[in-house]
Amino acid sequence: MSATNEQAFVKLKNVDIIYGDNASGVKALEGTNLHVEKGSFIAVVGPSGCGKSSLMRLVTGLIPPSAGTIKVANKPVNGPLKIAGMAFQNPTLLPWRNTLDNIMLPLEIVDGYRKDLKRNRLKYEEKAYALLETVGLKDFAMSAPHELSGGMKQRVSLCRALMHEPELLMLDEPFAALDAFTREELWGVLQKLWMEKRFTVILVTHDLREAIYLSQKIYVMSSRPGKIVIEKNVEFDFPRSLSDTYKPDFVALVEELRNHISLERQ
Repeated sequence: MSATNEQAFVKLKNVDIIYGDNASGVKALEGTNLHVEKGSFIAVVGPSGCGKSSLMRLVTGLIPPSAGTIKVANKPVNGPLKIAGMAFQNPTLLPWRNTLDNIMLPLEIVDGYRKDLKRNRLKYEEKAYALLETVGLKDFAMSAPHELSGGMKQRVSLCRALMHEPELLMLDEPFAALDAFTREELWGVLQKLWMEKRFTVILVTHDLREAIYLSQKIYVMSSRPGKIVIEKNVEFDFPRSLSDTYKPDFVALVEELRNHISLERQ
């Protein structure tokens, strides 16, 4: 279902981003428009260097746009977004903290949680254990990061991003550094979390199978300066399984998206 201007939870209107001065800087995004419904899961794909990661930083308020407007939950984005959780290709766990303490970190940072965490720490620890159980890591709560595999660290990163119950989850190539089997296993973990909690997700990925497996809609970006050039609904029912990725309709959609991106690279 398409998000109208009124419905959209995330709205980008005619957004540009220029790195450096306006005259000689590098324009990463130009005239970018994006509308994302609350509770939906969308993916952004495109050629390398098209501005996908810049889009993520703009939506979360880590950098301001050079032109255009960005709104999340009907409020202009003027700084770091407190209602967002983020996970990246590198899970960046703090090495001196165990799994549980790494997951609890957002509660020490996000306004509205710090004071309550001191009064109700046991309540939040129970919540952290519940998240760990969901991703199959309840028995590793006291483990140090160096004792975890790459896939386990990324599961911890997902739990940390969701610990403060963000309305928006931003994922920038979260599984790219993992082997194929672990990556596909985590697709199922993420799908399960989203289906249970229905937070809004924006996933940036180079993996077209990943984009189709997880998302309801895929946006294809042009070469730099990037803009959205294709919107493609993914019509397959949830929950999806790995066997679905080998079905003719799924494979055909992968090829269609690959052809769009190939044209954009020329």
